[in-house]
Amino acid sequence: MSTQLIVTIALLAGAVFSLIECWRLRGLRRVLGLLASLAAPLLFYLLLYPPPQRTDTVLAVLTAGTTPAQIAQLPPGARRVALPGAAVEAGIEQVPDLATALRRHPDVAALHVTGLGLGAADRDAARGWPLRFDATEPARGFAELQLPAAIRAGHGFAIQGRVRGAAGLQVALQQPGAAELVQAAPDAQGRFRFDSLARRAGTVDYELRLLGADGSVLDRLAVPVRVEAGAALRLMLLSGGPDPDLKYLQRWALDAGHSVSARTLLSRGIAQQRGAAGLDAAALAQTDLVIVDERAWSQLDKNVRTRLLAAVDEGLGLLLRLGGPLPPALAAELRATGLDLRNVAMDTRLQLPGAAESQALQRLPLQAAPGPLQVLAAAADGKPLGVARNRGLGRIGAWWLQGSSALVTSGQAGLHDVLWAQLADALARPRAQAAALLPEAAWRGERSLLCSGEASLAVRAPDAGMTPLLPRRADAQTYCAGFWPRLSGWHELQAGDTRQPFYVRAAEDAPGLHQTQLQAATRVLAGGGQPNAAAGAAGARWPWFLAWLLPATLLWWLQRRPAADA
Repeated sequence: MSTQLIVTIALLAGAVFSLIECWRLRGLRRVLGLLASLAAPLLFYLLLYPPPQRTDTVLAVLTAGTTPAQIAQLPPGARRVALPGAAVEAGIEQVPDLATALRRHPDVAALHVTGLGLGAADRDAARGWPLRFDATEPARGFAELQLPAAIRAGHGFAIQGRVRGAAGLQVALQQPGAAELVQAAPDAQGRFRFDSLARRAGTVDYELRLLGADGSVLDRLAVPVRVEAGAALRLMLLSGGPDPDLKYLQRWALDAGHSVSARTLLSRGIAQQRGAAGLDAAALAQTDLVIVDERAWSQLDKNVRTRLLAAVDEGLGLLLRLGGPLPPALAAELRATGLDLRNVAMDTRLQLPGAAESQALQRLPLQAAPGPLQVLAAAADGKPLGVARNRGLGRIGAWWLQGSSALVTSGQAGLHDVLWAQLADALARPRAQAAALLPEAAWRGERSLLCSGEASLAVRAPDAGMTPLLPRRADAQTYCAGFWPRLSGWHELQAGDTRQPFYVRAAEDAPGLHQTQLQAATRVLAGGGQPNAAAGAAGARWPWFLAWLLPATLLWWLQRRPAADA
């Protein structure tokens, strides 16, 4: 309970007691006593807590990067404070943070921020205030970096970003273990993109370089990538005969850590089998994705096909690998499931985006009728190589790319793995995904917010030092805690029994990126907010004292009168 609330309750109790006493008076004295009993507590409260006097004083907050020209253009009469890192001129007050400045200057009504922007803690202090931001031009170099929120082993991902002042320059990517740089020219807006493959779970360090016309390195940016293992899928592969595509499909699945059961028909009555590969309802309920080729599908009896489609309704993923022109019976069967495919006249040669041209890659002359279908993959000319659609709780799809094994034999195994990983993601039984726990960007010396479903949180630094955190409940299932890293590099969040690595940058290692993020976050605050209720100096107390003195004296006089006179 606050002191102000205690004082309010005491004054109300005193007012009630005084009203009861004054009610015993008679005539004019009763009226005067009742009025004074109401006025005295109210005026005494205003004497203790006078209303603030609203002002239009502006607090000029100088951050790192503030220029003399910006200081010269500050509003006349603005009070000037400099945060750490700002160039200080004579007569400018230095403060450790914005919260301290606001406590020292309680009469300000608005903020005028100059320079590169406010850090996380200072942005919290500025939240809710009217704020104008006069930004300094950040340094030339890498200004933005975009990575997927989650990168899983065996999947492709893109490294994207933007370079400031990129005219005539090249961006190069140094991949782990690669001897040569991959180079790309930024577009007119300075944006660039590189595609890569996450081969295994763990932490991987890439590096971006900004190259001048003479090949000199103008800027460097570390690209720390955290690759998650992902959920191991339970796959079932059914084939009417051996083929190279099936061989490399199975190898991809095993290398990616998936559980594989397979059955390949070698001749009539003879089949090669891996695992159970059962097609009863119980086995299908424990399977995430069934991939069956056209020959194996035609050999399944009607009851098994019905059972497979019923399992799809319950969440199973089903992919039919087509091997030739579509027979009318199979076309009708697929149409009944919502996959309306038709034989058409078209060039069966193709090239995959990002792949070298190969004569072994072919596509069947098929076309999907318009409908609510998802394209599983497309050739470089934009024509689909497979489609899928929802069915009940699961998904069913058809695939007509031929010769995908040629990607592996031609040295493009990464593209082959990405292709099948995307197919599995699109079709496999849905799995619940854990909520992200880690910050998108963490900087040394600046507060980061770490969240988890566990109440026990700690951080292991690169030097193996442990920092216990004090989390607070953010909602019914999430705990969050602030963390101020003292070192840069890979850290590890320990939440209960789980371990999650995250990277902390030093501002001097990526100045352009740090400055751009500071400015973007500060601009979010600019132009919003209302004057804080405390944005004013405390009003003078003496007028309220004189006002209170009159009813207080009257009550004293009335209480001092003899009872007979009352």
